[in-house]
Amino acid sequence: MYISSFLTVFTLMICLLGAPSTDAQDREGGRQPGAPATYKIQQGDKLSIKFFTNPDLNEPSLVVRPDGFISLQIIDDIRAEGLTAAELKQKLEKAYDETLLTPIITVSVIDFVAPHIFVSGFVTKPGRYELRDAKTLMEAIVIAGGFTRDANRKMVIHARPDNAGDWKIQSADVSDILSRKGSTEKDLMLQSGDYIYIPESRMSKFNRTVETVRGLLPRVF
Repeated sequence: MYISSFLTVFTLMICLLGAPSTDAQDREGGRQPGAPATYKIQQGDKLSIKFFTNPDLNEPSLVVRPDGFISLQIIDDIRAEGLTAAELKQKLEKAYDETLLTPIITVSVIDFVAPHIFVSGFVTKPGRYELRDAKTLMEAIVIAGGFTRDANRKMVIHARPDNAGDWKIQSADVSDILSRKGSTEKDLMLQSGDYIYIPESRMSKFNRTVETVRGLLPRVF
């Protein structure tokens, strides 16, 4: 009888308390379940920011601004772009440490900006494209409508953030990649955030072209 009574009380406690909350789970990792721990927050991402002991400060759907910053109550604007959810969590807790007693904050990325690349210069349809549609340099050129008549096919510029606040810039000879015989260059695999620039055929100096490209690239943080 005692065992039966204990099981009844235990079952009742489980029903009342429920399973561990997602807030508790978020506090462990500082990110939305399923979101890669290494994912870097981007402009346009939608964040959920919750305060364990101060729910009046919660931001259930906060969009990262075009300048990379987010605005919250009490503290100054904070740059979220380029940080993981866990890094932003630590940064927020440090910022609120002066006004709140032991702040416990969770950060979840609830809406992601799709991985993308940019293609500009002498192509038919320059613009931003999703990485899933153009995973290589050649695919990027094709999805951008191909070269225009004045495009320089021998010096296509590829720029990628180098994780040190700058860009790694190189060129590729697409005419060589297209050549079936004697080709020495391999098609380049792209990553999210890469920029492809096709210069004009008259522009044949690499250094001068790089200077032009750097003037078009956004600031890297």
